[in-house]
Amino acid sequence: MRSELLTLTGISRVEWFDDYAVQTTPTEPDFWRGNQLILQTNTRSANDVFALFERHFPHAQHRTVVWDMPEVDAKDLPDFAALGGVVDSTDTLTLQRPLGDAPTPDGMVIRQIADDADWMQVLDVMDEVGIEEGYPAGTHRPFLVKRNRNRRVLISQGLGAWFGAFDGNRLVAHMGMFHDQSIARYQCVETRMTHRRRGLCAAMLRHVALWVLGRAPEATVTIVAEADSAAGRLYRRMGFDHAETIHCVAKPGY
Repeated sequence: MRSELLTLTGISRVEWFDDYAVQTTPTEPDFWRGNQLILQTNTRSANDVFALFERHFPHAQHRTVVWDMPEVDAKDLPDFAALGGVVDSTDTLTLQRPLGDAPTPDGMVIRQIADDADWMQVLDVMDEVGIEEGYPAGTHRPFLVKRNRNRRVLISQGLGAWFGAFDGNRLVAHMGMFHDQSIARYQCVETRMTHRRRGLCAAMLRHVALWVLGRAPEATVTIVAEADSAAGRLYRRMGFDHAETIHCVAKPGY
């Protein structure tokens, strides 16, 4: 959660109550993971959890709740199926071993995203991957536009950078990195379907890790992946190991 909040520095607010917090991102009210409850107990029923969310977000179309309790097992959480909620378990991995070697594939160039034209290509890849994952194009792209606008503000403040892998002039993969001196967090690791299984992701992971460690040598380099996923297995091969697992329940807003 600390690395997650870092990526929203100056944009997101957290208000603490007795055993939970409310995170809001006023400039992006439709950002589900930026407008959520953060629970530190697992004592409420599914109905009570969603009722608490609705009390703090009366106009929200979505429902998002995260348990900041790495010791909790997903099977012990309430059952949200009848309410339309889906529990998602996310592994947090940190760089704990020497960074794996991963050469850039022939013909590819990895560099920072530099200008409006580059960012338009980033938006197109995000949109393409989002549609592939089932998000409706008409509503997901406007959300991505607002997300990237705020990311660019943080980058302009020196809090990170965005990187792309280019095949000629065409962006085929991208990822972001935000950091302070103690923690660094990857963002949005995505590759076009046409360029997967070529080693691009591993090469970019290495490139970006070396970049951030050059700026913040003591930072804990952090990345997240769905529990027991292909992405998580790749990250482990690159030197990342499990740090904690966090559970979230979400009911999509579109």
